[in-house]
Amino acid sequence: MRESAKTWTIVAFYEKYVDTLNSCVKVRIKERKMEPTYHYYFKNQFRPLASLSLHETAYISSPESSVLPLDRVDSYALYLVIEGKGVYTIGNSEFHVKEYDMFVMYPNVPIRCIADKNDPWELLAVSFDGVDARLLLNAAGFEPKHPVRTLDPHTSDQMSKVMSGIYAWRGQEIYSTVQSTALIYAMLSALVKTSSWDQSAMPPGWTGTVHFQKALDFISNNYSKPINVTDIAKHVNLSRSRLYRVFMQQIFISPQQYLIEYRMRQAIHLLERRSGSIKEIANAVGIEDPLYFSSLFKQVTGKSPKNYMKEIIDGSGENPQPLLEQNDEEI
Repeated sequence: MRESAKTWTIVAFYEKYVDTLNSCVKVRIKERKMEPTYHYYFKNQFRPLASLSLHETAYISSPESSVLPLDRVDSYALYLVIEGKGVYTIGNSEFHVKEYDMFVMYPNVPIRCIADKNDPWELLAVSFDGVDARLLLNAAGFEPKHPVRTLDPHTSDQMSKVMSGIYAWRGQEIYSTVQSTALIYAMLSALVKTSSWDQSAMPPGWTGTVHFQKALDFISNNYSKPINVTDIAKHVNLSRSRLYRVFMQQIFISPQQYLIEYRMRQAIHLLERRSGSIKEIANAVGIEDPLYFSSLFKQVTGKSPKNYMKEIIDGSGENPQPLLEQNDEEI
């Protein structure tokens, strides 16, 4: 009897162990399923058109309460809810969106996208950039304070077909780039046509947007020079205080912060291409003092340039290359 009891004890323990193991596996599978799935994803690496160029496109299916893996984007983006619902947060504002809603994302603005726990959304997404992007988005009825539009079923169906067409024309060749740009213009054109402002008047926000876009163009063309906010304001013929208000209205950050973050993004590209020492990279993005550059880099990325580079090298398995010149100092 003792042997039998011992055997049953072992069997009971084994069954409990198997049940626990199965529960853990189910939890892990459930955790994996909680992540959104990107179908038909394409990222365009060839963006020669300054006016408007495709960045990325995707169809996204989301499990209950899942969060899109985005906290900010580096280009403009339009998301169309084709099924379900969710919550879109931009800055400090929260919007409940559902089928037929389209919402916009702005570069470098904090965002959060959460699928509904009972009826999770499915999304079509297109991101793009260019000098025409902000002007046309404003004309299409989108603003940072009002980033969501509810479309009628016909317009929503049009958007769905055009956004799917952008994926169908994917490619890095020049004809694919031109076609995808043409489809983005067609999409924005339909949104402009169906927006609610007086079509015979100047589109809402265009006055400030023109100055804003001129400021962005000036920064992108001159960031490698030691320009500052005063130079930007002078170029767009605005006072510093007016320029500050325009930037805060458009992207919720000051022109000074935008200039810093733009320079640091360019610095990251140079670091990833191993394009010189810290001093040389600092000079290449318009900052003469490498110590000040390192301080700004750490402020934006949370890492010093040398540590950032070390992580890249460690991740790629390459042999480290000297990043500092003998007269450079590290922060």
